[in-house]
Amino acid sequence: MLLAVDVGNSNISVGVFRFTDARMPVIVCHFKFGTHNYTPDELCATIDGFLRRFDAMQLHAAVVSSVVPQMTAAVCAAAESLCGTKPFVISSGIRTGFGIHVKNPEQLGTDIVSNVAAALTLTAAPLVVLDMGTATTISVVDTEKTILGAIIIPGLQLSLRTLCDTAAQLGEIPLAEKPELIGRDTRTAISSGVLNGNALMIDGFIRNIREALGTKESGTSLSLFATGGSYPAVEPLLRNRFTYSDTLTLFGEAILFAQNNKIF
Repeated sequence: MLLAVDVGNSNISVGVFRFTDARMPVIVCHFKFGTHNYTPDELCATIDGFLRRFDAMQLHAAVVSSVVPQMTAAVCAAAESLCGTKPFVISSGIRTGFGIHVKNPEQLGTDIVSNVAAALTLTAAPLVVLDMGTATTISVVDTEKTILGAIIIPGLQLSLRTLCDTAAQLGEIPLAEKPELIGRDTRTAISSGVLNGNALMIDGFIRNIREALGTKESGTSLSLFATGGSYPAVEPLLRNRFTYSDTLTLFGEAILFAQNNKIF
């Protein structure tokens, strides 16, 4: 079994995978918990506690993706304790199976690399991956299976929290589900601004990306994938339809592990 750990700014996601004879990862269980300044022992105990709930089988290897550098060493140490071997860390220079055409490839987020690896395993390019976490990231891959770059926007919850923390009279505002366009009180007005605003922004970016890639004129299909905890809140408001998976990043990590290591 492979242990996959994705360290994000808000959450640490963990998954356990087995591999088919065709080297395709299949997720056995997954869970997440808040990102804090854990020690290796604390991380090991937390992950082991969750794994015992799922009755996970013996772990043979681990893969780690982290966008929080100060947490990477602790997570790797915990993964090594759990698996008995040093984890494979997603980083620049590994085999990916696709091109990366950005100014500083070594600065490209490992979550973006993992998401694209997952999406390209599931469908053909060109494609877009929408990741709605602490930040909202839209990654673009052209017909040649090359990452052209990304669009990064403050995340939905981050934007809402910043507004509520900054405006003196707001306090905490719970979002309304599927809000009307024109809010009739503070809660519904903010809900419309945050949810409808994000949906309109995403649809607008997808329209402009299609124009930039020339897919509309050529008739080429643009595949759309989504992940991240905030996506379900905006999904009903989107005109574009995305294939959603809350374990897309973990699946991509497992794919990259298989491309760079011998499968046990």
